[in-house]
Amino acid sequence: MYKIRYKPKAQKFIEGQSLKIKRRLIKKIEDLQKNPHPPGSKLLDSEKDIYRIRTGNYRIIYQIRDKVLLVIIAKVGDRKDIYRNLDYLIKAFETEIS
Repeated sequence: MYKIRYKPKAQKFIEGQSLKIKRRLIKKIEDLQKNPHPPGSKLLDSEKDIYRIRTGNYRIIYQIRDKVLLVIIAKVGDRKDIYRNLDYLIKAFETEIS
């Protein structure tokens, strides 16, 4: 089973949502522990294993580190805003790995 780790901005976004949305997001993220490649997940960057899953109007962007059984929740947000600064996010993973 994979462990889940949250980036601070992702955690803050989830905490700021209504109880109904918060539950939906957390449920989807917890499901990643058992299967980090659920149906409907989309690969965004193959070099860094960055994926996204949808839940309603929200998107969860995460990285999978199979060697250490870890899923890093990098960004959570509304579908209209989530892809802004995505290149910056991918580069941030690049520096974190090095």
